[in-house]
Amino acid sequence: MISQSGPQRYISDNKAYDELPGFMAKLKVRTVLFLHGEKSLAAAQPYLPAWPDDVKVVDVPFGGECSFEEIDRVSQIADENNVDMVIGLGGGKVLDTSKSVTTGTHRYLVLIPTLASNCSPWSAISVHYKETGEHINHNIYLETANLMLLNPKVILNSPIEYFVAGIGDTLAKFYESELIFQQLPEDQYTVALTISRQMANNCKDVLLKNSIGAVADMKAGRLTPRWRQIAETIIVMAGTVGGWGDDYGRASGAHAIHDALTIFPATAPHLHGAKVAYGILVLLAIEGKTDNIRDLLPFYHELGLPTNLEDLNLGGIPDSDIEKIATAAADPSTQMHFVPTKEPVTAEVVKDAILTVEDITAFVEE
Repeated sequence: MISQSGPQRYISDNKAYDELPGFMAKLKVRTVLFLHGEKSLAAAQPYLPAWPDDVKVVDVPFGGECSFEEIDRVSQIADENNVDMVIGLGGGKVLDTSKSVTTGTHRYLVLIPTLASNCSPWSAISVHYKETGEHINHNIYLETANLMLLNPKVILNSPIEYFVAGIGDTLAKFYESELIFQQLPEDQYTVALTISRQMANNCKDVLLKNSIGAVADMKAGRLTPRWRQIAETIIVMAGTVGGWGDDYGRASGAHAIHDALTIFPATAPHLHGAKVAYGILVLLAIEGKTDNIRDLLPFYHELGLPTNLEDLNLGGIPDSDIEKIATAAADPSTQMHFVPTKEPVTAEVVKDAILTVEDITAFVEE
């Protein structure tokens, strides 16, 4: 097991961006590649300091997907300009692309999240997609970011659906890891695994207690301690689960369901965390924990998280399409194999679990 957690430096403050010029000066940075989403840049611009006069900035708008094509494009620009540092500003796909561009190079990496939608700003992982949005794989890197800057005001003013998706993605930290931790022999528990499990439990407890209130705060534009706790739980606490726990605390069944759903373009409007949240329900059905599904449904309904195929724009799909989802999720190459059930999780098991969730949610909605 290898534990690896978080950026080398992390600053969460309304003036966090002001650290950038001094940080670049200390590292004697001369050329920066600035990768950003256009909407993210517009949101962050009022808080960004002026670039130092002695630093060349190569401005690169993000192409839209953390794809191998986009990574190659940005890497070529970095090579052509002899870049010392890559600064990624935006959502998870921008930050993952930045990580992929700098890994294995001499370049410094600064991550500036403008959304609280996943733990990408904290983790040393990039998730790769096709240009169509279909999931390919993920890579775990040796390096972590040199600096991560979080301005709560910028994230408070981001689209609410990303925040809700972040809640769904982070809730999975507990449900994906708990059965793994439960079955781990006591003599194999290290301090790192103890931290990972505690953080996973904290994610669940904090989210179930304060998410609904935090969403209300965000809708009203209130930067409250409650809202900030949820935002940093999504980014920081969630990142520590996989960082300290390695395979024991990383994504498993719920993310395998997410990845399988990306096969269908109809699910594209639903954000990563929303599809993962649905995957939690399927995972619980695989584990036979139908009471837990019923317990979560009021929380999901309050936040608008998907609870069935209809919510994912897949209502009424034929059995053959459900089988496609199940087959893709149960493939031996997926994270489903981390689920420690007594019997292997086959495509038939996944299909039955999907149908179980359909039955439960149909009964509840009636």
